[in-house]
Amino acid sequence: MRALVTWLLGLVIAATALAAEPPITATITPQEISLGDVAQLTITASGDELPAAGPPVIPGLDFTAVGQSRRVEYINGAMHSSASVTYQVVPRQAGTYVISGLGPGMAALTLKVDAGAVNGTGMGGASAGSSPLPAGATPMAADGAAFVRLRLPTHELYVGQSVPVDIEVGTRDGVVASLNGTPTLNGDAFTLDKLSPQPDGRTEEVIGGKPYTVFTWHSVLAAVKPGVLSLTMQTPLTVRVQTQRPGAQFLDDSNLADLFNDPAFQGFFGGSTQKDITVSSPPANFTVLELPAQGRPADFTGAVGKFTLSAELSDHHVTEGDPVTLRMRVSGEGNFDRVNSPVLGSVENWKTYEPTPKFTSSDNTDYRGDKSFDEPLVATAPGKQTLPPVSFSYFDPDTRRYQTLHSEPLTVDVTPAPAAAEPRSEQTATATATATAPAAAAGTQGDAQPRGGLRPDHAPSGSYANSMLPLYYQPAYLAVPTLLILAFPGAWFWLWQRERRKQRAGHGPDRTVTPGVLMSQLERTAASGDAPEFFQAAKSCVQRALATRWQLPLDAVNLATVNSRLGADSEVRRFFVVADEAIYSGRRFARSELDNWKGVVVRTLSEERTS
Repeated sequence: MRALVTWLLGLVIAATALAAEPPITATITPQEISLGDVAQLTITASGDELPAAGPPVIPGLDFTAVGQSRRVEYINGAMHSSASVTYQVVPRQAGTYVISGLGPGMAALTLKVDAGAVNGTGMGGASAGSSPLPAGATPMAADGAAFVRLRLPTHELYVGQSVPVDIEVGTRDGVVASLNGTPTLNGDAFTLDKLSPQPDGRTEEVIGGKPYTVFTWHSVLAAVKPGVLSLTMQTPLTVRVQTQRPGAQFLDDSNLADLFNDPAFQGFFGGSTQKDITVSSPPANFTVLELPAQGRPADFTGAVGKFTLSAELSDHHVTEGDPVTLRMRVSGEGNFDRVNSPVLGSVENWKTYEPTPKFTSSDNTDYRGDKSFDEPLVATAPGKQTLPPVSFSYFDPDTRRYQTLHSEPLTVDVTPAPAAAEPRSEQTATATATATAPAAAAGTQGDAQPRGGLRPDHAPSGSYANSMLPLYYQPAYLAVPTLLILAFPGAWFWLWQRERRKQRAGHGPDRTVTPGVLMSQLERTAASGDAPEFFQAAKSCVQRALATRWQLPLDAVNLATVNSRLGADSEVRRFFVVADEAIYSGRRFARSELDNWKGVVVRTLSEERTS
């Protein structure tokens, strides 16, 4: 044991004797950034002492210390140590900056800042994800074994406002055995987005000369009620509890005693026990303000942040009765969960449906991104139609004002629906059967009556009728409607077979779907509740029936044609309106509603067969 102590003392003395005036180096990365981004300046000194020089003073640049580190390496048996200080560099304006005065004999560094697009973050231009938030306090817990700290852009916010937050858990190397869960929020005045089970980042940091591993989670914090409030974060972990080795008591040198009592040293040469503890951050105090009532727009739904609005159409040339999609997009940063669809309102000559929202995040916290709303529209009149601007209102916490955004009006050229041919006039066939009988055999002259008939009061010359039955009761006439009734199913079957042959040959509008297949599809989709597929099949059935009845092309049977032929109150027209809504907007229907609409389809097919 004494030999080991002697070797360690010699190693320390040799390292001290070899140490010369520590050279200092500095680097800045990246060397070119845009206004709104940040760079990182690292100053490194050889030896155990941190660089004595403070942050440089350069007009137009802000320097904030964000970390310290020490490093020890053994190269060819020789020990080399270094210590570093890292600064976050935030430019306030564009330009080329020369950073000098970092140390004796050091060359100046150059940082080029382009005007670029400023990231509106409310944090001095630093964008979350590209640089850390301002450093928080680092109070140690469990005798310096660990700490929890918060990095926040502000301590004043409004109810409902979302702000990015970094939660950092530092663990002492060799002391903390494990993390036993993610950090949790204390109190009911704030909400925190769900944290991932694994941290988003891991760095090394030296605090008070001790090495720590720092685990970082990125999240978004929001206040749910006003007032002067505070919050803390806590996390469970397991630490190794060490006992002082008896062999270190004889040492008089306090530094050497600390070396032997260091947990990492003891963990290598001796045993330890483990203990579960909970480490908390210091309280973070907030002033939470109510959203002002004055000037609040009628369409405000609680969105707080900074946003932009745009609108576009999927097509600017459509046919009357065909759908077009209006996409409204809200982009920026803030509480996107309170961003609702921009207001379009009632639009003349357009049928509108419920928009479908979709959010796309541009960071890992859903604090920045864009939320789009796709709204199906159906033009009900031809000509050049104009959609009015859509509007969206939000509250800007920086200006402390409500803002209302308006998109540009959009113009659509609507082509009239294909002209529906007038229904053919039905040819009226008049069947006239005249039953004549040959003249009765010649009888006696004078008043002799002819055989086989009655003599009229004024008997004309020629033949006589042989029956007093009306013509429409006579067998020859009755055969005509009977033949027509029997011929109709055969004709319908022949037309259906001809349509099937066209479809198989690739000449029809639908090559594979038959009436039987469509009715089977109706039954299946009604049972499963799949409304879009149900109405797609139902609409195909009705279009086929009406196209056959009206002698029109299948694509000419649309809402405009049905409206002109059957009127606005017909159940077929109502069916077309509901079918379009179900197909384009994804509206849900109960099984009973689908069965009712299936009845409309069946009645339409029955009318087509009997007309």
